[in-house]
Amino acid sequence: MLGRLEEAGINCWLKDEQTVALNPILSYAIGGIKLMVDKDDAEKSLEILNALKEIRRKNFACPFCNSHNIEYITTNRKPGNILSSIFTWILGSYAIGIKQVWHCFDCSKEFDNPVELNSEQLYSEEF
Repeated sequence: MLGRLEEAGINCWLKDEQTVALNPILSYAIGGIKLMVDKDDAEKSLEILNALKEIRRKNFACPFCNSHNIEYITTNRKPGNILSSIFTWILGSYAIGIKQVWHCFDCSKEFDNPVELNSEQLYSEEF
């Protein structure tokens, strides 16, 4: 995303990138890595980022229902995540393993990889 905004002539930078790289445990405490832009470029940046999100949404689909209403999310509903949290706390480490998955908001299923559509499939769906 940073590269796309810079290509469009927008002055942008990453905040807290080095802190998270040096100590990933602090990522949740400081809110992760943040993409920063000047106030004057905020509206144009949002337009570009939303357009990129829409392109990505059209290129990927749910393998179960073929919906494009999917997002890559962090899930904490798995029993393994709770057990992992308990064991890491007992062993003295505070790094808790999390799982990121794709989630379909239409059929409510989670999956590891979405179906990637090629240009012919995109063209046939649009018309």
